[in-house]
Amino acid sequence: MFGFIGALYRDKTDLQNQSLSEKFSVVVSAINKAAFNGYGTVTVLNKRSFNLYEDGQNQIINFFYSTGHLTITWKYKYFQKEVVHERQFNDVRNITIFQQNKIAEQMISEMDMIVARHQASINRTVDLGVIDNIINDYLDKED
Repeated sequence: MFGFIGALYRDKTDLQNQSLSEKFSVVVSAINKAAFNGYGTVTVLNKRSFNLYEDGQNQIINFFYSTGHLTITWKYKYFQKEVVHERQFNDVRNITIFQQNKIAEQMISEMDMIVARHQASINRTVDLGVIDNIINDYLDKED
């Protein structure tokens, strides 16, 4: 219990002189470039959380920091179906630029695979629906 409260206090101290997006600026910048070609904006939700998104786009990325851990939740919508990828990175209180780059690369790489799989899954469903429509149209014409 005291460890948890102490960790929350250390979080507060960490974020006293810089915002959360500044603390993880390398991660934010790299993910922004990958997801939004650098045009994403940060919307602060509170001291421990913010969203990165671009108006009119089909994805939003949430950053949440607590007890020295960073959780990134990346939501991507394709044909009205959403896929969510969440990853927690532990012990990032005193993170280096190199470590931030590794986190960004990992999230981007994982999300690229998840999005490709998600799109393929939906496209198969759409393709099957198109095939069904063609078959039904053909059968209707035979009647």
